[in-house]
Amino acid sequence: MLLVLVAGYCLWPRSPSLSAFDPKKMAQLQMAVWKDAAGKNRRGVILSLHKIFEGQFRIPPVASLAMAFETSRALTIFYAAPDAADQEKALVPLEAVFSRLQNATESKYSAHAAARLALMIWTLRADHANRGQLASAWADLIGLLYGRPAADAIPTAKLFAQVAKLADEGKWDDAQESASIAWAAVKSLSSAP
Repeated sequence: MLLVLVAGYCLWPRSPSLSAFDPKKMAQLQMAVWKDAAGKNRRGVILSLHKIFEGQFRIPPVASLAMAFETSRALTIFYAAPDAADQEKALVPLEAVFSRLQNATESKYSAHAAARLALMIWTLRADHANRGQLASAWADLIGLLYGRPAADAIPTAKLFAQVAKLADEGKWDDAQESASIAWAAVKSLSSAP
């Protein structure tokens, strides 16, 4: 009976979508990923990422678990790298994640470009001297994923840059509140004609 339930859960048809998420839940999960990544809690990172991919983007369970592992691997490579050249090695698992996401949601973005932009966001978050470019990188990624001009995503991207600043200052509650507003802006941007 348990086997039938697990098989039913794994094989139940889903409608993957980049805009099916709940902004408040996404903000909560994003903060959980960032906290666990900062604390080097790989199990927590994988669990929260799995909840994002499966619960929020409606990716099938096995694929979402694989994506969570690949993203966690990319984060581990990135944070363990001694220099920028070694950080580039995180591109391989990141590109695999964006490729799976693209296939599941039938999106038309470039997985390689999305992975490169995500890595740039990670790099800019870590490099406080170039933090001013963070909003631009976020705008490029949001625009790419949701098929919108980057200029349309600038206000939303500035919100995410503010979220990163608050999180880096340890103001997690404020960061989560701002992230909820940012994800609501992504949702409205994705549904705009």
